[in-house]
This record gives sequence, C-alpha cells and structure tokens, in this order.
Amino acid sequence: MGRVIFVTAFKGGVGKTTAAAGIATALASLGKRVCIVDADFGMRCMDLVLGLENSVLFDCGDVLAGRCSLEDALVRVGESGLLRFLPAPMRYDGSELPRDRADELFASIRANYDYCIVDSSAELTDYYRSFAREADEAVVVSLHQSTSIRAAEKTAANLAAIGYRRVRLLVNGYRYQLAATGRLPTVLEVIRRSSVPLLGVIPASECLPADQESGEAPFGGKERRRLKPYEAAFLNIALRLCGAGVPLLDGVTSPGRKHACLAAAKKKLSQTVSVST
Repeated sequence: MGRVIFVTAFKGGVGKTTAAAGIATALASLGKRVCIVDADFGMRCMDLVLGLENSVLFDCGDVLAGRCSLEDALVRVGESGLLRFLPAPMRYDGSELPRDRADELFASIRANYDYCIVDSSAELTDYYRSFAREADEAVVVSLHQSTSIRAAEKTAANLAAIGYRRVRLLVNGYRYQLAATGRLPTVLEVIRRSSVPLLGVIPASECLPADQESGEAPFGGKERRRLKPYEAAFLNIALRLCGAGVPLLDGVTSPGRKHACLAAAKKKLSQTVSVST
C-alpha cells in the first residue's frame, strides 16, 4: 500500500506548494509512482507550479461528489508516466467533504501509487481535517527564520493533537551566507531550537520562482544538464523519505549533471532496499 504524506503549514507564503511539488517530482525521478493531490481548495496553485494550468478537466471535487472517476480526473505530469496530479476544485462552496468518499479516494490512490503527496491548505478547516485524517505522516514547511520555525512547531503540535505520530520539518529558502554571519540560524541551530525533527533544507534560489512562473517542473529538461541546487536538495529529501541515509546538504552546493545524479541516487536507493531486506 502506498504512503500518504501531508505537506502543510499554518503560516502562509512559506513555500508549501513548492515543497510538495519538489518532493513529488523527486520521488518520481527515483522511479516511484506518485500522485500529487492539491488539497488547498482556497488557493489552488499546484497546477501553475506544475505547468498544467490548461490541462485540467475534472478535479478532486468531482471525484468526491461521484461526478467522475479518479482516473478521469488525474492529469499526467512529465514524460515518465510515473507522476499524476489531482487538481483542487475550481470553485469550493465551503461544504464538508464526505468522509466515506475521502476514504475511498485515498484507498484507491494507495492501491495504485507508491506515494501520495498532499498539498494542504494553511487553515484548520473541515476539509483540512478530512485530508489530514487520511495521511500517514506530515512534513511541516518553514522559512529560514525563527518566527517561521516557531509557527511550524505550532503546526506540528496541532497535528500531534489530531493523532499524528510522525511529523518532520522542512526549511525552505535557506541562506548560507546569512547563516554563516549569524544573521540567521544555522542548520545546527535550527535542529537545537526546534522540537520537530529536521527532514531537509531547500536553499534560497533566484531561479526557482522563475521556473515556476514558466511552468517548468523540477527535474524536467535535458538529461545532461546540471541539476539546480534546489533540485539536488529535493532529491536528498526524497531519498530520506525512502529510507536512505543522506547527508543534509549532500551535493547541493555544486550539483552534478541530471543523469549522473539520478543514477547515483537510484543506486543508493537500491542499496538501501537490499540492506533492509
């Protein structure tokens, strides 16, 4: 059965959708079958991040209401055939999601995919709780500053209150130079300050917003191009989610070429599976 990972934050603007898209595309690049669910019915931005704004016909609301099947609503992402996207409703009237329909939706996703990445809303609404109940674990996204990390801890505490046992922190927009000069916390200080275990760090990137604006999803493009630092960071996070031990910033500051990085990551993953079995 597939794993459902709930990507969330109660503080808006921290890069939650960016993180969900990066994790999902990295897992698919490792050969995993992945389904991304846009569960942020208010903002509904995942289609823009994935470059699929004009590819959506049906959505999650249609599936939950029984107007179409899950397969009818899923949108293919990229050329590998391993990644699918379930859009959020274009218009949401605020009604509570039917519990049995949500159970059926995620049972179907678990049966057909290795991972389901849920991009949640930033508010503790009824539909937030409906999607949160279906997940196995959560990734809380924070910006690289103390106030945002404290907000992430509050999010983690609320998740623990509704039954989550596995919650991890992802720090987005990490700025090396400001951390080195003491103006922002270092990775070690983040680990010491936060009660939430650290899953990964995404470096601040000028090209990431431009890539999203142009609809260029992570890990696309030519095989021989160099990975961008934020892609290398997402690849490390995906490996950790799959159980591989990877140094926090391994290969992030000076990434290699895409085909070589993915080949090395898949080899590490296969070695991890061999040891575990």
